[in-house]
Amino acid sequence: MHLVVSFFFLFCLARPPEVGQCATDGVESVFSTFEPEGNIEALLDDLSDLKKQKLYLNESSAEDLLQLPWLTPSDVRNIIFRRTDTGPITNEATLADIIGDEKAEWTVPYIYFSRELQLRRKALREQIEGSLYTRYFTEMPERDGITTGKYAGENYKLYNRLQLTIPHLKASVVQEKDVGEPDVDDFTSFSLNAYDFGVLKSAVVGNYTLNFGEGLLMGQNRYFSKGSDPAGSVRLSSRRLKPYSSSGEYGFLQGAAVTLRPGPFEVTAFTSSNRVDARVDETNGLITSFDDTGYHRTVTELERRDGVTEKVEGANLLWNFSGSGVNGRLGGSMIHYGYSEPLEALVESGIDRGEASSADLVGLEAAVSFGRAGMFLETVFSQKPDDSSWIAGASYEPVRGVTAVVAVRQYGEHYYSPFAGAFAERGDGASNEEGYYAGIDARLSRKVRVGAYYDWFRFPLLSPSSYPYPSEGHDMRLFASWKASSSITWSLQLQHKKKEEASSAQGALGGEGAINGYAPLPSLTDRVRLDSDIKLSRVFSIRTRGEVKRVTQEFFSGDVSYNGWLLYEQLNYKNGRLSLKWRGTVFNTDDYDSQLYAYEDGLPMQFNLGTYNGRGKSIFFLAAWQARENLKLAARYEVTFYTDREVYSSGSDLRLTDSPASLHVGCLWSF
Repeated sequence: MHLVVSFFFLFCLARPPEVGQCATDGVESVFSTFEPEGNIEALLDDLSDLKKQKLYLNESSAEDLLQLPWLTPSDVRNIIFRRTDTGPITNEATLADIIGDEKAEWTVPYIYFSRELQLRRKALREQIEGSLYTRYFTEMPERDGITTGKYAGENYKLYNRLQLTIPHLKASVVQEKDVGEPDVDDFTSFSLNAYDFGVLKSAVVGNYTLNFGEGLLMGQNRYFSKGSDPAGSVRLSSRRLKPYSSSGEYGFLQGAAVTLRPGPFEVTAFTSSNRVDARVDETNGLITSFDDTGYHRTVTELERRDGVTEKVEGANLLWNFSGSGVNGRLGGSMIHYGYSEPLEALVESGIDRGEASSADLVGLEAAVSFGRAGMFLETVFSQKPDDSSWIAGASYEPVRGVTAVVAVRQYGEHYYSPFAGAFAERGDGASNEEGYYAGIDARLSRKVRVGAYYDWFRFPLLSPSSYPYPSEGHDMRLFASWKASSSITWSLQLQHKKKEEASSAQGALGGEGAINGYAPLPSLTDRVRLDSDIKLSRVFSIRTRGEVKRVTQEFFSGDVSYNGWLLYEQLNYKNGRLSLKWRGTVFNTDDYDSQLYAYEDGLPMQFNLGTYNGRGKSIFFLAAWQARENLKLAARYEVTFYTDREVYSSGSDLRLTDSPASLHVGCLWSF
């Protein structure tokens, strides 16, 4: 530890210290604060592209600005109102006055303040540009499945992405194989995207994703969970049609899609035919679930690969309107989907087996803003089974810098959409959940920001198969940040949650409420997280986190509690072309239920969510070097030392060590 600290300080001595000028990466700050879900690497790809094709702040639409995940609908509404009422926003200081210093700092790398700069950059782009990105990953020691031959492939993961861009046209090819997979081209993705050409807003051939309304019908790019932002996480903030260039092997469509914008209208039409991994019950031939892991290592996984054909077609019509201080949109969507085998979810809802392989979905959406207030609504209907879901909410800014949000959701017990990405406590399928949400985010000054939310939720069926009776709970969280000086920032999170699960262990005790061997088991979670960010100089910064978690399960026989805590120190050095990061973590958790998570820095456009379960210490070292203007090299080494076990994991993933390690290297070439 002392050697590492000394190493970083020696680098810092190369330049005189200038406290408060060490730049931070907005993406890293967001991921370390927010709670990601879904395919985050798709978001990293989008942000990487956005740095190359920056937005002109004073003309970008709300949809364009909401691509930046730290901006809330209220932030975007205030930006648009400011530039409309008082003229163009010309510098970072003015932007900071609207959305706060931190968010402005994160936003600047992705925008132009000046039309002249945008046009100058556009002129430079009147040629073919491209990039080739390669990553190689391996583990030490290898998994038991590789040693014994249960996994058909070798001990490495390989990723390649080629991108070519000319004005109004972009092509992407992605290839990946995971550890233990036999084929180098186990997954290949292609997309060709034409955009911003007359009435054509976007057209994609190949792989793409869609997002309508609030994601109840179609929401393939919801990146953050409920607890991420008290005023912003309710809404779905993603472009309606996006080319797909991620290595995630599930959650996209394959075919062709187009969005046209004649006047105030937008029309999106799409068709898709894709082969997906799914678990099919051999006894009845029903699709029991879709496999989103993307692993094709064992005989079973290889047999499941691309085993089901998924066909989807539909359209979305949107009307954008504005006038007299009111802005908004109204729209509707229709989707028809079908699979080559019947769906168990539809059969269990009473649909005849012969009709359980396809269904229609219809959705209506609306959003309007006026002055300091805004409202939104989405309601959706499924034909099979015959059910509906809806969400509605409102936001209000009573004074500048303070935003309040309320939302009500009612998701039908039997509503089913394979493509939903809804705001929810349990899953994102927009079914079997009700809830009332209230959140507030207050920028009290340039130094102090606080936020909080309370969410009451109810499941009409706690578990449709084992305990088909209602259950309710609540979740509350407090956020606070304080910029103590130009170089020190403190951040605090407090959480309390009560939630039940259907438990056979509780049912075996035979208490009141036990049915068919199951009973509801209340679980109380209390969590405290404190972060400290210190900028020691222009090139050197430190991040410290301490987190404590307590989970109490209320059994009929008495309460059982599990505790967990972690402490990490991260040292960051960035000077010219060289960037170095080191993190050391100490953790201690009693049980799976009390395990903790933390975002970990990775290679460019690569996301790591560290999981800390058990007792031990973990370290990683990350180095990145801009060898040339168009060539970046990066490497990451990680090792965890467990003190409560002699081997790591189990089954075919067993590794015969108490200190599993991994090495990840990458090369990004731009041309």
